[in-house]
Amino acid sequence: MARANYSIGIDLGTTNCAVAFEALDGGGTRTLEIPQWEKPGTRSESETLPSFLYLPTEAEAPSLGGDAAWVTGRFARKQSAETPGRVVHSAKSWLGHHVLDRSKPFLPWHSDSLERREHISPVQASAILLQYLRSAWDAKFPEHPLNDQEVTITVPASFDPVAQKLTLEAAKQAGYPDQVRLIEEPQAVFYRWLEHHDGADVFQSDGPTHVAVIDIGGGTSDFSLFEVTPATPLPRLRRVAVSDHLLLGGDNIDLAIAHQVEKGVPKGTELAPVQWNHLVALCRELKERCLADPSEEEFSVAIPGRGSGLFGGTLSSRISRVEIESILNDGFFPECDADAEPLEAEAGLREFALPYAADSAVTRYLAGFLRGRPQVDAILFNGGTLHPQVLRQRLIDQISAWQDGQAPVDLDNREPELAVARGAARFGAIRHKKEVRIEAGAARSVYLDVHATGSGRQLVCILPHGAEAGESFEVSLPGLELTLGRPVKFQPYYTPRRSKDRAGTLVPWDPRSFHPLPALQTVAMLPGATAESLPVNLSASLNELGLLQVVCVSADLDTDISWPLEFNLRPHEEAAPSATPVLDPGVDEATLDTALECITSYFRGSSTKKQKLTANNLLKRLEEILGQPKHQWNGTLIRSLWPPLFDCLESRAKSPDHEEAWLIMAGYLLRPGFGAEGDPARIDELWRIHSDGPAHPGKRIAVQQHVTWRRIAGGLNAERQQQIITPDLPKFDGKKASAELIRLAGAFERLDPALKARLATDFTARAADLAEAKQYCVPWLVALGLLLNRTPLFAGLSAVLPSEHVVDAYDRLREFDWSTPELNEIQTLFLRAARVVDDPALDLPKATRQKIAAQLDDAGVAAVKVEKVRSYIAIESADQAGLFGESLPPGLVLGSP
Repeated sequence: MARANYSIGIDLGTTNCAVAFEALDGGGTRTLEIPQWEKPGTRSESETLPSFLYLPTEAEAPSLGGDAAWVTGRFARKQSAETPGRVVHSAKSWLGHHVLDRSKPFLPWHSDSLERREHISPVQASAILLQYLRSAWDAKFPEHPLNDQEVTITVPASFDPVAQKLTLEAAKQAGYPDQVRLIEEPQAVFYRWLEHHDGADVFQSDGPTHVAVIDIGGGTSDFSLFEVTPATPLPRLRRVAVSDHLLLGGDNIDLAIAHQVEKGVPKGTELAPVQWNHLVALCRELKERCLADPSEEEFSVAIPGRGSGLFGGTLSSRISRVEIESILNDGFFPECDADAEPLEAEAGLREFALPYAADSAVTRYLAGFLRGRPQVDAILFNGGTLHPQVLRQRLIDQISAWQDGQAPVDLDNREPELAVARGAARFGAIRHKKEVRIEAGAARSVYLDVHATGSGRQLVCILPHGAEAGESFEVSLPGLELTLGRPVKFQPYYTPRRSKDRAGTLVPWDPRSFHPLPALQTVAMLPGATAESLPVNLSASLNELGLLQVVCVSADLDTDISWPLEFNLRPHEEAAPSATPVLDPGVDEATLDTALECITSYFRGSSTKKQKLTANNLLKRLEEILGQPKHQWNGTLIRSLWPPLFDCLESRAKSPDHEEAWLIMAGYLLRPGFGAEGDPARIDELWRIHSDGPAHPGKRIAVQQHVTWRRIAGGLNAERQQQIITPDLPKFDGKKASAELIRLAGAFERLDPALKARLATDFTARAADLAEAKQYCVPWLVALGLLLNRTPLFAGLSAVLPSEHVVDAYDRLREFDWSTPELNEIQTLFLRAARVVDDPALDLPKATRQKIAAQLDDAGVAAVKVEKVRSYIAIESADQAGLFGESLPPGLVLGSP
């Protein structure tokens, strides 16, 4: 790497990006003018780049640079209102979303304007923005390429280590150097303010002064508290607290305004998803107009109709300034007491499947953050949402009321849209010159889950609050042991509140105080070891990039080995829902060994007339050995029975009875195919039955294979699901598909969307025809309910088919009597397919849902179930409890020293 000449700061914002720089030999920060398209054929330059990406059509591409690559900036933002299905926005918010796989291409969210291959992932979207900014810099400073400079990218202070790591992954994809650093946005804002203020008017007391940075942007709200202590020659600056990740900002205000405007459209009109997206984009501009110009009292909104004409069927609505101010003051910045708590109920401002904050009141979250902390002496505001003075003053008045009239000073921030980038550039220059920096160690204490013998679940602090980058912490607890030779879970937690815990402190687990991070996982293998555990110490540190690193180090003097623990970046696929860990199989070791030997002898023996070899007989024998009915076997026990079954894989060839029983047991022991660490390896082992083919070809074994694959469908990736189903596709056309094959097709949620849509159409027609002929149609109804499910069990919301397929199914099935025993599966079908998920791209038209709900009522379905069709009800963990089974045991056990 060549010698750096500049420190570059990049604000990778939810709504806007910016680039600032400072020469390392001095001169203060400056901003980069970023070229971008205003419209096809017309370019301009601006200090900010809207964080929108637009994929032009083939016709547009020649006038937008000559190719069909994603276009960023002002033109892309404009297109978000006109053609929202071709625009990606809020990529930064998606990076903090732990439910979906952020490396998978699903943006633009549920767009039907692009082909599946044209979608991109949140990481890719962030990389495209970063690459564009890099190209803009290199074009302006070809003699000083960005990759040779000191580069700092900003992230919300509330980003957890996984979101931070994904940001760095995006930078890597964009071709940035490995030396890129991250800095919290509130810190960057404070550095920018310090660049032009010595603080003499604010920091003049003898004791410490506390400054709150309140940053409310387009997608997030970030609160940080800094302490300034007089010292010579320069004051000591220390960041003492940050808030939890809060997905609440200008985007939510836009949604709230859009909901209010929607009330003014003609009665009985329901907006299509593309119309709703258009309306939200219009309300973003409308909000800015309202806050910028106090002279307008009423605003009109025109929403394009669904017809082919440009203005055909245009819908009109109006909203007044009073209504907008009420949304802001009463919904987002209401007055509240200092002890106010955020509302736990969903506030209804969810959109695009993003996990927005349940309560829209910023002031209630701010009250919780400041509670128990020192009095705020000054506030530094930042973020586009707080650009209007009226909103800043409202927060000052609220904090003053909490402090018995002691009003904090409003620190001047004249460039809220550029302060983050400028501050990041300033930070890089200060760091390069080794000047005094803000002391900003770990904002949260981090803990690992351990099981303490005799006292149950506890947490051990591995990284204390305030830990500095590069500082390592060793934890040595007598009796702490690492489980060897089997998959185990390392569940980390954090809290911003326990600032006095030191590394090694043991505390009881409390779900209200500690927030889970994505699980760390490993299989600790020790070659030649016969022991089930090994005494260990823990080593934890923050690297220079601010990312957590944890290592288990052998405490056995005769064993020199360590195990680094890596963050699981796909917790939505490979981690089970939070549950009380199961420490052991629930039976003693001798009993378990007997059960394992039973499985081996059963399959390596021969079937006799006296005792026919069946899975049912084997399960009954295992129940006798284990002393428990199979429905009481916990997850650890069930997975523990797999190794001897897999060892008997070749025994399938002994007879059709052997193969059938083996397949039934495999499906039972590995269901649902995911939810426990190590399941991917187990599914790889099971995949041999597909690679090798059946030992006894024929209908009997084929049917049982379909049952087995259906039971573990959640563990099969899209490629494997496609490989299994493809050879049997002609059977669907020829109406030769077995009932189990039909059910299997429904269970494969990761199939190509075009194939799923085709199957849904075919199954709808087939089910309707069979019902009309009063023939057996249950398998088709079951499969159809899974294909049309609004809340998939494992594939995520990106796998949901468009709502028109559900409407078509309802049109074909509504004339039947849903209460008859032979057709009551239709009830389950529409309870799944018509459930409200509060996303216009997924939800059925309201009028259709009302008809379905009424028909479910008439069929005698419980009101509590039907209500999920009428209105949005959050999906509870209990809804999927039966899918996952128990979680694996924790990897760390604390026994008697």
